Amino acid sequence: MTDSSSREEDIHMAAELMEAKMALGQAKTQMTHMLRMGNFHIEIVPSQDINIEEFFTKTMDNIWDRFGKDALEVKVSGMENMKPPNGGGGMHK
Repeated sequence: MTDSSSREEDIHMAAELMEAKMALGQAKTQMTHMLRMGNFHIEIVPSQDINIEEFFTKTMDNIWDRFGKDALEVKVSGMENMKPPNGGGGMHK
């Protein structure tokens, strides 16, 4: 027969395991707020402490102030020197 301290430890471990499983299940369904602007990408986990609209507005204003219209440009590394097929400048001619 087990003593009472061992039984309490087992109950405590079972409770911790249940809490961990519940947190994992909740994390799988929790979504993030995402902002993409050019090459810039940020994701914020929802929180009562963060006003997402205000945070993203300030972030976008900051990026725009620093980089202007260049902030909207998407640059893919390794493709700078690639030429379009058939020397064309686009899809439609």
